[in-house]
Amino acid sequence: MKLQNKDLIQSYILTTARYNFTAYEKRILYRIIEVLQAQVKGLKLNYKYSIQETILKDRDFILPVSCFLKDENDKNYDEVRKALRALNRKTIEYEDEKIWELFNLIERPKFNKYQSYVTIRLAPEIFQAFLDFSKGFRKYELEVTFKFDSVYSMRIYELISGKKEPIIYGIDELKKMFGIEGKYKNRPSDFIKYVIKPAQNELTKNAPYSFSPYNA
Repeated sequence: MKLQNKDLIQSYILTTARYNFTAYEKRILYRIIEVLQAQVKGLKLNYKYSIQETILKDRDFILPVSCFLKDENDKNYDEVRKALRALNRKTIEYEDEKIWELFNLIERPKFNKYQSYVTIRLAPEIFQAFLDFSKGFRKYELEVTFKFDSVYSMRIYELISGKKEPIIYGIDELKKMFGIEGKYKNRPSDFIKYVIKPAQNELTKNAPYSFSPYNA
């Protein structure tokens, strides 16, 4: 499948959220954002994509499994299924002065093996979280995100995309954002070696801009 490049707009809430995803999980979320953005802008969807609203205001996304793969050489359908399972297990908490709620990030993932389509359901509250731009947004290129092998490359690309002024993130801040606080506790140099340096290399190779580890 040839990937059509386009700019995606992602809520800053999702960009800075604390989570530990795989690259395949991120590609699934990128496609959800792509479909939502097209719908909000009133654009015509790719004929292979569809989104349907249920009577309970859930949204069902029906997408070809191929759109979650890195490129036409990627045939790792088991990884897509594993990513769907993992996303279904991840939750988002909401609490105010009156209520506390817990939502699955995605619901009822279904993989039609014969037609090679995936169905994903979003609860109304999660649907709104994807569209919440009240705290700002990040703009990035879809084609660039699919070139990365590392999920940390994806996360850092989202964080720095479109930034014109200098931006600095500390190691502890990034580890919390990436959901890996328990790793590399006593060896910050390993975090630089196994997380930051590979991400820097991927951005330098594939993205329109990159970054430098502080004092590296």
